[in-house]
Amino acid sequence: MKVKICGITRVEDVMICEENNADLIGFINIKRSKRFVEINEINQLTSKLNNREKAVLVIEPENLEEAEVIQKKSNINIFQLHSLSSDDINRLKESESIQMQLKIIRAVGIPERITARKKVEIEDFANVCDFLLFDYEDYGKIGGTGKQIPIKLIIEAAELAKNANDNIKLFLAGGLDLKRIQTEGKQIERIFDFIDVNSGVEDSPGLKNDNKIREIIELIRD
Repeated sequence: MKVKICGITRVEDVMICEENNADLIGFINIKRSKRFVEINEINQLTSKLNNREKAVLVIEPENLEEAEVIQKKSNINIFQLHSLSSDDINRLKESESIQMQLKIIRAVGIPERITARKKVEIEDFANVCDFLLFDYEDYGKIGGTGKQIPIKLIIEAAELAKNANDNIKLFLAGGLDLKRIQTEGKQIERIFDFIDVNSGVEDSPGLKNDNKIREIIELIRD
């Protein structure tokens, strides 16, 4: 299982993530986020990466055109989308205005139960995206809650995605921390390709703790 550290806002945290061999490093360009960073600042941060292919841009564009503009400004080829329909994502991946092959992670909120509508949503995105990222959904809000998805719902959502597309890769997010990996890591590892860690390795929003990053990556690597 691989590790994505998300919500990076500082150069020193970029360096910490690379030094500890994080597989992916996420930068959030969503204004409602406590870890929001402007595109020009993200470009400065990613310029410090030895391997820029690790960069993930987390965005919530209002439409396809906005996503295309953001991609050109950032020149990052992994998008984590918190908006756009499956049809829009298909068009984005095929857009002639984008000069590189995009990889798309689509965030999907998991509420207290998986309804018929949520089932269709998971299946639709699984068929057009490279990755799905399951995060806790609280009153329609996806991500940034620090809350964890119960293991039963994790398994149900993952099975729906895999049944729709056996090749889909899966991320688990939602308040992940060292304690959960210690207690449920083996179950999570059997289902997911990546864990996505944000608040679980912070001292405060946007301020990462190098010891927490090191500990959680070492635990995953064992």
